[in-house]
Amino acid sequence: MGLLNLLRPDRRSGNPKARRNAARRCTGEEELVRFSCEDPDLEVRLLAVERLRSTGSMRRVAVEGEYLDVRLKAARAITEPDVLAGIMRERKQPELMMACFEGIRDQEVLAGIAGDPDQSLTARRIAINMFADQAQLAELLSSLREPALREAALERIEDPDLKERLRLEEEASRGPSPEERALELAKQSDPDEVAEALGAFRGSPGAVRALGALASPAGGGSTRAVEILRRQLKNARADIRLLALQRLADAGEQPCDLLDDLATEDPDPEVRSLAVSLAASETDDLRR
Repeated sequence: MGLLNLLRPDRRSGNPKARRNAARRCTGEEELVRFSCEDPDLEVRLLAVERLRSTGSMRRVAVEGEYLDVRLKAARAITEPDVLAGIMRERKQPELMMACFEGIRDQEVLAGIAGDPDQSLTARRIAINMFADQAQLAELLSSLREPALREAALERIEDPDLKERLRLEEEASRGPSPEERALELAKQSDPDEVAEALGAFRGSPGAVRALGALASPAGGGSTRAVEILRRQLKNARADIRLLALQRLADAGEQPCDLLDDLATEDPDPEVRSLAVSLAASETDDLRR
């Protein structure tokens, strides 16, 4: 048995210490890739991957490695963002994906990930959320087909005028507006029942706009729509609270009893500003 061990290459030795020494001495990339991808000993794998010099070898370990620890280490050693994007395309694994994103800041590469149907939806959404170039983001929006990704890209637009224009274009491309669809449904069934169904979509701006249409005289003045819109004034999202307050005011149902609290306590400056304006308008009406 001792003689067999002497004749056996160190890489195949049953002694982890011998394999560690072999990994330390090894200079061949192919042999190091095998150590990294296959060896059952953690220290051997890490010693081997640290000695790799070529990006191609590290990419092979990141994709083909049997153990997660060495795949992550190899990915974090790669500095070429396009190579990291390719790794994510081949091996869709959450931990590996996040390790790859650590080395990607190039806007062109992020745009490629976001628009690549072969990438996972999670990777594409993360790429959109990492995007900083506003002009490129607006251009990317027009090429995305998945509604969830288009919405994510739209939310990343910082310029309010551009965001509103793009949102209107989005709605135009989808057909009738939420308000138009709600008014059409209100003609065919009880507006309060339509409002009840819409109330399930608490985080949807479209649902809030549709509820505003139902609360208006044209939509039958749905009392249920008014109740749900009032509840939306406590939504965790500032844009939903602001939209609900606007739609209540437009429907002639502004929440006079809540305006003072909204004007002083709401964490969002736009909501506070609108509440102050509506409260002042209400005071003027009472004086006339």
